[in-house]
Amino acid sequence: MPLPTIALLLTASFSLGALPLTEWAVRVFGRRDLRALGTGNVGVSAAFIHGGKLAGIAAVLVEIARGIVPVLAGRFCFPDAPAIAIALLIPLVTGRYAIARGGGVTNAVWGLLVFSPPVAVSSGIWGLLAWGLAQRWWGEGDRARLFASRCGCLCTPIWVWVWRQSMPEFLAATGLALLLAAINFSQGDDMALSKSEQLFSLDDSLDAAICGDKAAKLSQLKRAGFNVPTGFIWASKEEGRGKKEEGRGDEENGDRLLISNSVIQNLKSKIQNRMIVRSSAAGEDGDTSSAAGQYQTIGPVLTEAELLDAINRCRQSYWTSEAVAYRRQRQLPDTQMAVLIQPYIDSQIAGVMFSRNPLDGGSQIIIEALPGGAESVVGGQVTPVHLEIDFSTPESLEKSLSEFENNSIIDKSIIAKLVKQAQAIEAFFHGIPQDIEWSWDGEKVWILQSRPITNLQPFWTRTIAAEVIPGAIRPLTWSINRPLTCGVWGEIFQVVLGDRAIGLNFNETATLLGSHAYFNATLLGEIFRMMGLPEQGLEFLLRGQKMGKPPLGKILPNLPGLWRLVQRERALNAEFKGDRTSIFLPALQSLEKEEGRGKKEEGRGSSEEEILMPNAQCPMPEYKYLSELLEKAEQIQEWLKPITYYNILGPIGLAIRKAIFRVNDDWLANDSAPEIASVRTLQQLAQKLRQAAVSQSDETVSVAHLVQTFSETPALQADFEKWLDIYGYLSEVGTDIAVPTWREQPEVYQKLLISMAQKAQINLVEKRKLGLSFGQKWRLDKCQERALVKNEISEIYARLLAHLRWTFLEIEACGWAMQVFQESGDIFYLEFGEIQQWIRSGASVSFKDTITARRDRLLADRDRPIPPVVYGNLLPNSQKRSIELATSATNIMQGIPASIGRVEGFVKICRTASTDLGENAIAVVPYTDAGWAPLLLGATAIIAEVGGQLSHGAIIAREYKIPAVMNISEATTRLRDGQKVRVDGYLGTVELLE
Repeated sequence: MPLPTIALLLTASFSLGALPLTEWAVRVFGRRDLRALGTGNVGVSAAFIHGGKLAGIAAVLVEIARGIVPVLAGRFCFPDAPAIAIALLIPLVTGRYAIARGGGVTNAVWGLLVFSPPVAVSSGIWGLLAWGLAQRWWGEGDRARLFASRCGCLCTPIWVWVWRQSMPEFLAATGLALLLAAINFSQGDDMALSKSEQLFSLDDSLDAAICGDKAAKLSQLKRAGFNVPTGFIWASKEEGRGKKEEGRGDEENGDRLLISNSVIQNLKSKIQNRMIVRSSAAGEDGDTSSAAGQYQTIGPVLTEAELLDAINRCRQSYWTSEAVAYRRQRQLPDTQMAVLIQPYIDSQIAGVMFSRNPLDGGSQIIIEALPGGAESVVGGQVTPVHLEIDFSTPESLEKSLSEFENNSIIDKSIIAKLVKQAQAIEAFFHGIPQDIEWSWDGEKVWILQSRPITNLQPFWTRTIAAEVIPGAIRPLTWSINRPLTCGVWGEIFQVVLGDRAIGLNFNETATLLGSHAYFNATLLGEIFRMMGLPEQGLEFLLRGQKMGKPPLGKILPNLPGLWRLVQRERALNAEFKGDRTSIFLPALQSLEKEEGRGKKEEGRGSSEEEILMPNAQCPMPEYKYLSELLEKAEQIQEWLKPITYYNILGPIGLAIRKAIFRVNDDWLANDSAPEIASVRTLQQLAQKLRQAAVSQSDETVSVAHLVQTFSETPALQADFEKWLDIYGYLSEVGTDIAVPTWREQPEVYQKLLISMAQKAQINLVEKRKLGLSFGQKWRLDKCQERALVKNEISEIYARLLAHLRWTFLEIEACGWAMQVFQESGDIFYLEFGEIQQWIRSGASVSFKDTITARRDRLLADRDRPIPPVVYGNLLPNSQKRSIELATSATNIMQGIPASIGRVEGFVKICRTASTDLGENAIAVVPYTDAGWAPLLLGATAIIAEVGGQLSHGAIIAREYKIPAVMNISEATTRLRDGQKVRVDGYLGTVELLE
């Protein structure tokens, strides 16, 4: 046996094992350094855990090849001495462990599989059996897995002897097994670390359920290129089991044993200098709760002992009585506390900023800053520099920035950077307003935290709503349209979501703000996510951007629900035709027959195709007749429910069909659409009028001559009256019953007729002739029938709404006679429930004050700017928030507005957080850090001597909708117990009432 060849093979095997192949694979495919992650083990499991799936697969392939090569070389060079093939795996594994920092198990397994498949398979089966037995003894966990792995290694020599009956092979296998077992005992376990002591990086894509919302959001920002300090997250799935059951804090240090020394050492090796330890609990900095100041932040820390102590203190703060009470009040479950460890930033200036005004969502970026760390700003014990930057237009933003003068705290260049960061971060989070903690170290603006402004929810959008029901809306219209629209959308979403729709309040789909309709973008965004639509869904609602294509992985779970919706859409034509015959046509005929009787009593007849308006007078101004009219209005609304469903699903189905079959709008024949048919008929009548006028005079046809001709031609008048009777149900806004129909204003359309007749050429709407190919005609057929049905649906919907309007006009006429109403249109300023209560009570009532107030409000809302998006339930104030000069007397104290609302009450001076506040008191406090939260929650309003809009007290006040004013100097001495005051959290004023 040539010794030089053996020596060469042994050296080559060791050198092959020493090559950092897995490290290279992870650097290429995962862009990570395994030596600096987890346990520092550069193995296959570490590649999957820290490098990702692609890097893990690449690592498996290179290690398989590395294990096979020496075995094949040994068998090739020494076919008569197979023990050498096994022996060559020993220097390979040694090189892997000593230099490449791997375990070598993958190499040995695949090397043995090539050497002898029965040996490898038997060892694998034995290892699985050992794993099963270990799980019965110790339960599922890493202990059982490691035991099985070691048993698999140590039993390999036995199976070599069983299958090969060779002492040299047995000895070689024994040496390999002992080496693998020793390495297994000495190496760190990345899989165990990833399970029980999860150490993640902000460079990873983090799961908020494990790492908390704070870390997850910072990870998103860091990976998107924002200046976020490096950070590592430690999470333990064993966190606080006993405490969850007890629901109380634990001041002891028993949890310290849960953190291994390897984790502390690993963290200290990653961050060499001073560190800061911050909480990142599940639910903290979430969409609906901030948990501001509830958990501890500890820093700076330097040594390993300080780091261990800081982590434990931070984790224990999750179970303090204040934190537990906060979660109970916010109905948040007890989950787990992850800890975020980052380098400590030596700040020259730090603070917090809102990407929008936290009071009303207005277009102002709020910045508050102090020298040093941001904790002094949110702590509420010092009043920071307070800046408001208006960005409603580019000009206003430029003006706001130019007006700031450099001061000793923050100069204009830093302000400009902060504004840019605030707008960029809000845009990154799909337009959701952000509460951002920042720090300036003299060179960079660092982002330390970003969370949604919790009180600016829900988001309301005019997207779609402005098209469905534009303009200022009166209460009666809204009280009827809202339940109809919300009910139908709820039904459609329930079809798709099924049981997942439980808990969603579809009555909140729409609302009125400033007398204008808004859709709930927060609710719709949540529904979009549940349906698997892309993240851009919220940007579509808030900013009108394109939706983008939904990811296939999210669409697949929703296929059953989407298929149910498709089935409904396909059945729509047949279902509508059935309901048209059984419900809608009989309903319209009964309404028109009843109204036709009234017209005949006045001497006018009606044909079957005419839509007549009810009497403008009330024949019987008594409650019995009013009750009949009310029942009629209620019945019409019952008929409106199914037609509203068709009126929403029909256009959606048509739009989807047009997109699928790529049908252009101009291909569709819309001759039957009421708005087109009515114009065509009026054009034909105008042509008749012009011909009659020209035949009587050779002069140029003037307006006066056309008017005279019309007044002297009974046939033309009859044709015009018939046109009004047929199309008189139409109006400028078909969905708004407060808008007069064509039938109610004949003089307007008579002028339109005259204007059309005056034109020399009257462009009649003619049926277009399209030169479509066979394929295009086939595609058109898939949409044309739906377009025709959509037109029929629109006509029935508009007719029923017109009859509903006319019914209310008749009720109003009776109200005039009974002196309930004073002006035309008064009834539309009442809600339907108020009308029901009035008529059914039979009592004498007066709505004068209510109607006057609502009319004045509607007139004001028509003139005010209506933003496309509203954050929260309050329209931004179009005027700058300030008190008038006349109110600057000594009975008005001006502070910083912190939480909207206006409250009158009696003062209680609270110099400590343990003060007995009593009931319905206005708390006057020196400052508002997190420790004051239990006291503040019992107050009807909060007045603080110091602090700003971003202090913990202000954030808590907004979450709980408690009016609050900060920075009222010497409030605890200027005010006295029992003194009556008025707190205005929007203007930031405290008015002395006595």
